[in-house]
Amino acid sequence: MKISRLAFIFLTALTAAGLATGPAHAGQQAEKTKESASWNFDFGSWFEDFGEGFAETFSGPKRTAAPFKWSGKVAAGKTFEVRGVNGPIRATASSGSEVELVATRTGRRSDPESVKIEVVNHTGGVTICAVYPSRDESRRNECKPGGGGRMRVRNNDVNVEFEIRVPRDVDFEARTINGRIEADVEGRAAVSTVNGSIQVEAGTLTEATTVNGSIRAEVRNSGSSADDVKLSTVNGSVRLRLPEGLNVDVSAKTVNGGITSDFDEIEVRKKWGPRSAEGRLGSGGRELALSTVNGGIRITKGNEK
Repeated sequence: MKISRLAFIFLTALTAAGLATGPAHAGQQAEKTKESASWNFDFGSWFEDFGEGFAETFSGPKRTAAPFKWSGKVAAGKTFEVRGVNGPIRATASSGSEVELVATRTGRRSDPESVKIEVVNHTGGVTICAVYPSRDESRRNECKPGGGGRMRVRNNDVNVEFEIRVPRDVDFEARTINGRIEADVEGRAAVSTVNGSIQVEAGTLTEATTVNGSIRAEVRNSGSSADDVKLSTVNGSVRLRLPEGLNVDVSAKTVNGGITSDFDEIEVRKKWGPRSAEGRLGSGGRELALSTVNGGIRITKGNEK
């Protein structure tokens, strides 16, 4: 059982790094998705270190550090951002006026306390990151908002699980590498992982991207927005619920899978091989793009499941 689990993780990492065998477009899509995660994770170093004590990764008792807790106000319309490497991220809507976060760090081989949780206040809101030990003191790992910073992880198995409560007027962003993301928020949401599924419900949505995992998303607010929307995976299906009255130009593409839509305005092109769909909802305007390589795409109306 240990051998099969290790083999699965190794193959998953190959896919995430865009090195697995298969069609070239799948590797290119994985690379684009990895870039969109906005977290400069060093996959090359990960492979370099994979052989160093990999057998010990799953040995020994699990150790848990004291929970990291943070709460504070984020101005309406500003963004609360969470960035991890290993571990799930879960966010729920809050009726309160403050963001609340709890980070739980666990590890077997590595010390959970070796991963620090850093809080960065900036003009756009608040960013909180799981910062792993730096392997090079001249190029330290750092937490920066909005796609900045860098993270190089060497032989560290610490898992950081984030639980967040987000006020209704605060935007939410979540980025990780290995872990699923679940979000049920009232404001704007943008979420991205590499190895993990995504389930997101939000007032408005700008991004839901992964490489290995399915995407389940719902947009609740049909109000005007200038932001384009991107839902993308490589290995997994994409399902999206949209409210009526939304103004978007829709495009959907899959290589191995079907496309279905409850909207008559979206024309599905059924043929052998890759399939696509296009259509304009309302007056159009912003772009709504859905894509996968291995999986189907389904677009539904309103609260239909």
